[in-house]
Amino acid sequence: MDILRNTIISLLAIISISSVASSTPVDSTWDLLYAVENRDGERFLDLMSESVRVQIESSYQQLKELVAADPGLVETLLRESGSGLTTWDLEWMDAEDFVSRMLEGVYLPPLENIISEEASLRGRNADVLFTWLSGYSLSIQFAWEESSWKVTGSPVLEQLF
Repeated sequence: MDILRNTIISLLAIISISSVASSTPVDSTWDLLYAVENRDGERFLDLMSESVRVQIESSYQQLKELVAADPGLVETLLRESGSGLTTWDLEWMDAEDFVSRMLEGVYLPPLENIISEEASLRGRNADVLFTWLSGYSLSIQFAWEESSWKVTGSPVLEQLF
């Protein structure tokens, strides 16, 4: 029985190590695009670097706090975001829910129309450029953090948060 258990544990460790080792910035970009397409705020935040995640969560918290001081301003900001959120929605949401709703306003061309993926690596940093058939392109910057590639910047992030 111990031999079987040790073999299974060893096999699981090998599978875990190989899946981490095969992750590339391009793979992480695909994960990010799927999170946007599926409006998956939790997965989206998981793919962010610690500093970006803290910035997004802090912005969300400040928005929630601003509701008490100036609900009219927050209503205006939410209306302009195109998210369809109201100040009442903010009361029950967490950061993941908020990001999911914000992702509803993000338009990406169909993922099946991506025609090129380019990645350039510089040590623990990477730049990825995806280009669609229509000519639309998206650049994303990554850093190797917590044993995976995490998003550190993108024009899409700047528009959202």
